[in-house]
Amino acid sequence: MLGFCLDLAKVGGRIAREHFMRISEREVSTKGHHDYVTHVDKLVEDTLVRRIRAHYPNHQILGEEGGSGGHDLAANVPLWIIDPIDGTTNFIRGIPFFCISIAYVEQGEPRHAVVYDPLRDEAFTAERGAGVWMNGQRSYTSNCTSIDRALLATAMPYRNPQCQTDCLRVFDQMQRACDDQRRSGSAALDLAYTAIGRLDGYYELGIYPWDTAAGELLVRCGGGAVTDYAGRIEGLISRRSVVAGASPALHQVMLEAVQPLRPWLDQAPFTGLG
Repeated sequence: MLGFCLDLAKVGGRIAREHFMRISEREVSTKGHHDYVTHVDKLVEDTLVRRIRAHYPNHQILGEEGGSGGHDLAANVPLWIIDPIDGTTNFIRGIPFFCISIAYVEQGEPRHAVVYDPLRDEAFTAERGAGVWMNGQRSYTSNCTSIDRALLATAMPYRNPQCQTDCLRVFDQMQRACDDQRRSGSAALDLAYTAIGRLDGYYELGIYPWDTAAGELLVRCGGGAVTDYAGRIEGLISRRSVVAGASPALHQVMLEAVQPLRPWLDQAPFTGLG
């Protein structure tokens, strides 16, 4: 199954790579406030969905651009979670930092995952119980335990300005405590980088399962810890926040630091996929 996931990601990556730097404004549409999609996102997702359907017609699919299944997902039926281009704004602007993210889920837990960077030809793969790999090389998290030595990544919930003041306060607290922070524009790649030790941690409010499902498994298989802001590991499909640390100790420090944002998880629009 992991081999099939990797094949899918590389097919999607080839399409994205062929269209990169060739997107014009007329090819970009808006799904919502600061939320963009291109015909390439749709082309990649449609291609992957067709291939999955050809092999596994009874499986469920949850994709950022619609996929199939949507909100009525059965817990006992295998599920594919796809982000055809994670980092669409980067892709549109010609910034070479985006990826294809694919997770295969059984009983609510990711079993296989691939995050593929088509421009660098870097494939981050994981199988539950079998570790994380980057282009076939066994990898691990940095195992960083101290926040003052940690290089973190994050993102702001730019579609939801009502909580940005609180987010900036948490960012400021983190910045004062850690070594430094990055904001790349691709959650899946940030999680992949955390899984193999390039970063020590990642946190974000307002995230979706297609952004994180594959990356979460990568981090756990690399030796790190991942939850939402409430410290939960269950509820993958409804999750709207993520805290990933290279070690359980670092994760706990990061989790405590984001607690001022915990109440937002009980308020719209952070209560589900809508």
